[in-house]
Amino acid sequence: MKKNSIGTWVPLFVVVAMVTYYGCKKTDNPPPVTTGVQVQLATSTTLGQYLVDKNGVTLYFFADDAKGHNTCSGGCAAYWPYFSPGTLTQDNLGAGLTLADFDTVHVGSIVQARYKGWPLYYFAPAGNSVPETAGQITGESVANWFVAKPDYTIMLADAQLVGNDGKNYLGTYAEGVGKTVYFTDAKGVTLYAFSPDSFNVNKYTKADFSNNAAWPVYETTTVVAPSNLDKTKFSSISVAGHMQMTYNGWPLYYFGQDLNVRGNTKGVSVPGPGIWPVAVKDMASAPVAPTKLVKLATSGTLGQYLVDKDGNTLYFFSNDTKGRNSCSGGCATVWPYFSAGPITQNSLGAGLNIADFDTVMVGTLAQTRYKGWPLYYYAPGGTREAPGIIGGEAVSNWFVAKPDYSIMLANGQLIGGDGLNYLSTYVVGVGKTVYFTDAKGQTLYTFTPDSANINKYTKADFSNNASWPIYDTTLIVVPSALDKSLFSNTNVFGKHQLSYKGWPLYYFGGDAKTRGNTKGITVPAPGTKWPVAAKDINLAPHK
Repeated sequence: MKKNSIGTWVPLFVVVAMVTYYGCKKTDNPPPVTTGVQVQLATSTTLGQYLVDKNGVTLYFFADDAKGHNTCSGGCAAYWPYFSPGTLTQDNLGAGLTLADFDTVHVGSIVQARYKGWPLYYFAPAGNSVPETAGQITGESVANWFVAKPDYTIMLADAQLVGNDGKNYLGTYAEGVGKTVYFTDAKGVTLYAFSPDSFNVNKYTKADFSNNAAWPVYETTTVVAPSNLDKTKFSSISVAGHMQMTYNGWPLYYFGQDLNVRGNTKGVSVPGPGIWPVAVKDMASAPVAPTKLVKLATSGTLGQYLVDKDGNTLYFFSNDTKGRNSCSGGCATVWPYFSAGPITQNSLGAGLNIADFDTVMVGTLAQTRYKGWPLYYYAPGGTREAPGIIGGEAVSNWFVAKPDYSIMLANGQLIGGDGLNYLSTYVVGVGKTVYFTDAKGQTLYTFTPDSANINKYTKADFSNNASWPIYDTTLIVVPSALDKSLFSNTNVFGKHQLSYKGWPLYYFGGDAKTRGNTKGITVPAPGTKWPVAAKDINLAPHK
C-alpha cells in the first residue's frame, strides 16, 4: 500500500480496476456544447442531474474538501485537475443553476470554482491531467470522489474530528489524529446521531421544539446521496410536526454551534465524547425500542389516563374492588379484558412503574391489573372504541383508568368485622353499596362525631393513628361521576387529611391495608361511628 496520485490511500491495482470498469459508463443524455455557457446540468438515469462544463465534461466533489479548501495537490491534481472557468455570471450558467451557489477558492495562482462550498474538479483517469471525455462519469465513487450534483441531501466528508474541547478524535471517539468519513448535508455541515435514540424514535427533541436550537433536527424527506450509500437505509420520521431524516433508524441532527459552518465537528465532545457521534455509513442499526404495551395519554377534561400500545383507552370497574374480575358473560362482550402479556419496565410508557402492574387469572386468561384494578376495554355494541375515545367514562360503574386517582369508587358487599353482610343502612342483608376507596381499593370511612372539617378522633401525638389512620394526601383526583369541589384538605396536627363534604376521611387499621375490606363498619357497632364514605352522605355538621 502507498499513497497514490488519486489522493487517498488505496491499492493502485484497485484504482486501475475502477478506471477500467467505470471507463465504460456514459450518460444517457450528454449535453451539447453550448456557446457562452461555462457550467450546465447533464442527466444520467442512474445518478440523476449533475454538473458538467461547457463541453459536457463531468465535474466532481472531493470528500476531503469538507471545509471548502482544496486538499488535492501534487500527484493528486494530475488525476483530478481543478475546474477553473474564469468569472461566472448568471448568464453563463445553464438552466437550473443559480449564481449564488458558486464562488471560488485560490489554489496557488489558480482560481478554482466551487459549488455550494465544494471545490470542483475533473477526472483524468490516466493521471496525465487530460479529463475524461464528455458524457463519462467514471470518477463517481472512486475513493472519496463523487459526481457534483445540484440536489444532494447527504454528502460524505473525510476529515479529522475536532471536538468543542479543541481535541482531535478518532472514529472510536478516543483522542487521536486520523480522518473519519462521515455524513454532511449538501453544504458540508456535519450530521450527528444521538446515542440514546432508538429505531426511528427521537428521544431528544421536545414537543415544543424549545431545545431544537441546541441540536436541530435535520428536516428533509428527500434522499439524494452518493452512489456508494444504500439509499434504502434512509427514511424520515415525524417529530412534533417536522419531518426528520433518519439513517439505519438513527434520527439525524445538526449541532447548533456547527450550524452554517462547513466541516465543524464540535458536537462530538458534547457533553462527552461519543454521546453525539457523527453519522457514518457503517453505523449499526439503531436499537428497536421495546413496544410500549401500556402508556399514558392525556385528555383536556380527564388529565392523564392509561391506554394500550395502540392508544386504546383502558378502564376500571368499581365492582372489582377486591381485585378480582367481576365482569362475565354479556358484560365481557361490552367490556373486553385487557391482557398485555408479560410487562417489563421497558415496555411501559413514561410515568408508569412496573411495581403497579400484575395479573389476575380469568379462566385461562391472564388479565392485566393496575394498582390491583383489572383493566378493560370498552366495546359498545360489541365493537371496541377507537384510539383516543373515552366513551366508557362514568358509564354505570366504569371509569377511565387513571394513574393518579386519590379517590376511587367501589361497588361491593359491605362485610363487617363480625363477618356479617350489611346493606348501606347498616342492617344485616345482602346487597352492594357504592363507597369511596383510595387508588388501590382500600376503604375510606368517616367518623360520626366529627364536624365540618374538624377531626375529633386523632390525638395530637398521633398515638391512636394506627387504629384509624387519617387519609393523608393533598391530591384531589376523582372519577368524573364525583364533584371534585366537594373535596378539600383539613390540617390535622401538621398533616393533610382529605375530607368530603366536610367529613375527614380515615382508613381502618383492622382492614390491614387489604383492598375491598370493610371491617370498620361494625366498630363499635354497625354504622354507629364509622360508616363508609359515600357520594350521597349528608354535609358534615358545623359544631
